[in-house]
Amino acid sequence: MENSAYPPTRKPAHRRWAALAIILLTLGAAAGGAAIFAGRFQDAGGKAEIALQKVLREAGFSVRSISVAGRVQTGPAELLRVLNIARNDSILHIDLDAVHDRIASLPWVKDVRVTRNLPDAIHIELFERHPIAIWQRNGKMVLVDDEGVEITEKDVAEYHDLPLIVGKGAPQAASELISLLGAEPQLGSRVAAAVRVGERRWNMRLKDGIDVRLPEKDPLTAWHRLARYEENNGLLGRDVELVDLRLANRVVVRLSEGAVRRAKGPEREAGLHSFALIRGDA
Repeated sequence: MENSAYPPTRKPAHRRWAALAIILLTLGAAAGGAAIFAGRFQDAGGKAEIALQKVLREAGFSVRSISVAGRVQTGPAELLRVLNIARNDSILHIDLDAVHDRIASLPWVKDVRVTRNLPDAIHIELFERHPIAIWQRNGKMVLVDDEGVEITEKDVAEYHDLPLIVGKGAPQAASELISLLGAEPQLGSRVAAAVRVGERRWNMRLKDGIDVRLPEKDPLTAWHRLARYEENNGLLGRDVELVDLRLANRVVVRLSEGAVRRAKGPEREAGLHSFALIRGDA
């Protein structure tokens, strides 16, 4: 099917078009022609319908080839199933709108164009979705695209390098997250998961277990600030459990219990420059 053509034995073109002209004149040129090219050829019903399709096929107006462009993730068997078009079907009786809607219902398909190239070819152009994150939802993993649309739960393992997102509203904010991670690649590569909180902001869980709380407003500036702190002070390697960036002018850090016991009060705090150290929940 894909980029292929059945090897037809075609009738001379003048005979095909002469037959079509006779059919259109019989049906009414204006109404019939408009219906054909709109993809809504009207049923004649009963024996007349069968006879009409036979005439069209004998005149060469039957499906001999189906070509597909843009298919990457959509399985060929799945596509053939929803096409529901067989070789030698009357090409003028194919409802293009119905074919479009069936293909558009496939999980990987974002958009599709279906065209009828008379006398005997159907061309399909697929525009597929591109996953940007894996959404953990109710214990299951789902691929989502840049519009927050759920794609599929199948073959998620093949996309293990995509960011893991958690929480209500996470898919709709995934594009923002990808931009955030890409703005500081070294810091972004340390993120194990991003949790959407209250459908308003992100908490980052780093691979070494550190939680980073980003603000609702202007998280990018806060993310840049954390990257500079890490470059200059190695903040994320100091027995840190949590970094809270929700305050515009301060970075609040919570140390592990062991680090707090080893710290020497004001000396330890002074060693972290302007960071405010707290114990317990933020």
